[in-house]
Amino acid sequence: MLIETVQDLIKDVDGVCSVVIDSTWSDEKIFINEDKIMSSASIIKLWILWKLYAESERRDIDLKKKIIPLKDENKTTGAGVLQYMNSGLNLSLHDYATLMITLSDNTATNILIDYLGMESINQEIKKLGMPNTCLQRKMMDMKARSCGKDNLTSAKDIYDFFVKLLKGHDISAQSRNEMIDMLLCQQFNDRLSLYLPEDIQFAHKTGGLFGIEHDAGIFFINDTKVIIVVMMSNLKNNADGLKVHNALGAAVYNYFLNQ
Repeated sequence: MLIETVQDLIKDVDGVCSVVIDSTWSDEKIFINEDKIMSSASIIKLWILWKLYAESERRDIDLKKKIIPLKDENKTTGAGVLQYMNSGLNLSLHDYATLMITLSDNTATNILIDYLGMESINQEIKKLGMPNTCLQRKMMDMKARSCGKDNLTSAKDIYDFFVKLLKGHDISAQSRNEMIDMLLCQQFNDRLSLYLPEDIQFAHKTGGLFGIEHDAGIFFINDTKVIIVVMMSNLKNNADGLKVHNALGAAVYNYFLNQ
């Protein structure tokens, strides 16, 4: 049974661990600690992406034509390349979204937060019915984080996000497919997908901070779609958490490959 393998792999995690696994072609579902609220790290960018596409439909915005110039005051540290680019660079909303997802670009993310509005993003999250998720600060705002304002989510909310991404009616199939295509171009593949074949499709988003390692998305294995969410917090050593991610990803892939 897959549940026994998963439990064995996570039993020695020196921290808090949540796991959700659900296949479209199997009745076997795994929910472990799924309602535990944790710091989201960059996983929160999933909801910013969703809000952007939802707004593009409601307001008839062409994401590839709407241009926002990069400014010095937009730039922030951490993941991403925009902090190193010349100010005045004209990028589309689609460009910023692509950088936010594929490279987890913090500058791109903050520009999109400014464009959409933090409260508006949270209203969208509430509308989607995800009670454990909240955007309370911009990326790399460690002052806000030290004051208790952090971005939060749970494995169940992330799972629900991917269910809606696959078959929800809250947004058009075209928008959902474009978001999936963007997630398939993810460049951070050192967690669940590290030991997977290079041609495996995994539409996913990672998140990490000191003591935090998250990865979540959809495995496309033959005709099967597998939603997998793994969240870890309070880790004594991030490297140990990454090793468990690696083992879990390989175990889940091999299990469903042989079904």
